[in-house]
Amino acid sequence: MLPQALNAHLTRSGVTVLRGHPVCGLSLHAGRWKVSLGGSCLEADHVISALPASVLSKLLPAEAAPLARVLGTIRAVSVAVVNLQYRGAQLPVQGFGHLVPSSEDPGVLGIVYDSVAFPEQDGSPPGLRVTVMLGGSWVQGLEARGWASSRELLQRQAQEAAATQLGLKEPPSHCLVHLHKHCIPQYTLGHWRKLGKLGNSWAEESQELRPADAPCPLQSQLPTSWLLAGCP
Repeated sequence: MLPQALNAHLTRSGVTVLRGHPVCGLSLHAGRWKVSLGGSCLEADHVISALPASVLSKLLPAEAAPLARVLGTIRAVSVAVVNLQYRGAQLPVQGFGHLVPSSEDPGVLGIVYDSVAFPEQDGSPPGLRVTVMLGGSWVQGLEARGWASSRELLQRQAQEAAATQLGLKEPPSHCLVHLHKHCIPQYTLGHWRKLGKLGNSWAEESQELRPADAPCPLQSQLPTSWLLAGCP
């Protein structure tokens, strides 16, 4: 898996990776950042954040309130990924997959034809594999009603999409359902103005704190740096 491979590579390179240490807050003292980890803390000259914008906004110190307000307006939505495998089935078309306009189906983002891209993973005996991605207003509605964790509902929606769009009407032999909460940032109309405000806030608040996708260059020399990463 990619995360395990990255962890192994970084560890071999002398990087310290802390797991199970959620960040509780950030504060700036005498030009150095203090990263609070509950019962302990770290100090750094630079902090690079790979956290969702709304999560980072809640960790910033009070003096960075203008920056926190801008970050807090950048929302993210959830996506359900449903892997389906069918025995003895064939796709009516070949390709990587297809996207679905919201005007045709408000719940299905698209379907990836996994067996076309990676036929060597079809198993023995081989089975046709597809991945259905569910999101949009339909998933948001499920979350609002507390139904987004319903594995059966997500699987049924994915099977209906595969049957309607690809003719896969028989029940799948295998199914995996994963809900990735708040995983895709929403770059709404006027997002570039937010990026401009972020750039100004970085310059006004500190040159030692950066989001991973900051609209301003990272410094090339990082004497003591910590990367904040994780899930909301």
